Amino acid sequence: MQLMAERGREYEVTKGLGWIAGEVDRIAPSDPGLKIPHMGWNTLAEIRHHPVLDGIATGASGLHAYFVHSYELKVADRADLVAQADYGGPVTAIVARDTMVGTQFHPEKSQRMGLALIANFLKWTP
Repeated sequence: MQLMAERGREYEVTKGLGWIAGEVDRIAPSDPGLKIPHMGWNTLAEIRHHPVLDGIATGASGLHAYFVHSYELKVADRADLVAQADYGGPVTAIVARDTMVGTQFHPEKSQRMGLALIANFLKWTP
């Protein structure tokens, strides 16, 4: 997902592919007790529906995704935002536009949720 951004600010400003308008910047949780990198399991808050989330329970009682990251893509256009996680505030979890989808979490490590998301992606015909 981070490669899709216009630019990243990890160590130095680096040009991205520019497919999703926005920048990759360090996560800044409101709770100073939360550690960076963010490593762990979080549910997703669906901002807008996308076929990759078909049949996947989201929200507080939804399935969990596995995150390991210190940076996030801060989208310029909210229409590109599909889902967020909460880590001391909202953190971008899924972006999508046209035929592209990107995740901040690791679907391959996210067990049931990850397997369902990958299956949905393989069935998706934009």
